[in-house]
Amino acid sequence: MSFQLSTLKILAGQPDGRGSLALIKQHLAVFYTSGPEWTARMKSLAERAPQLDIFAQRLVVRDAGDWVITDEGRAVLEALERPASGNSSHSAEATISEGVSRLRTAPTRSLEHRKRRRIKRRRHRGSESSA
Repeated sequence: MSFQLSTLKILAGQPDGRGSLALIKQHLAVFYTSGPEWTARMKSLAERAPQLDIFAQRLVVRDAGDWVITDEGRAVLEALERPASGNSSHSAEATISEGVSRLRTAPTRSLEHRKRRRIKRRRHRGSESSA
């Protein structure tokens, strides 16, 4: 979870919201080796959005070898980072969780569908090697 939040933060910090996997790894290495503050901060944010899935919910998309934060991704990150106000902290966290869970999710594939695809790939690879 904290990897996903860190990825959102890194991409949001880029001028065009875009970064390669190498760039993201580079930033992650710096953040996670610079002390416990980053980890604690990401853990705290993760507790506010336990159902977060940046790719399935299309908060980050892959485009031509780069990862790009979407407008929805920026909105979710902004909501997560907004400080909870006094007594309404529970309701603020509930609102964030509800908002994240309402985001689009990737369609789930059945186990049977996955088995058929795996068999099809094996057959295709077998026909290529014999040609």
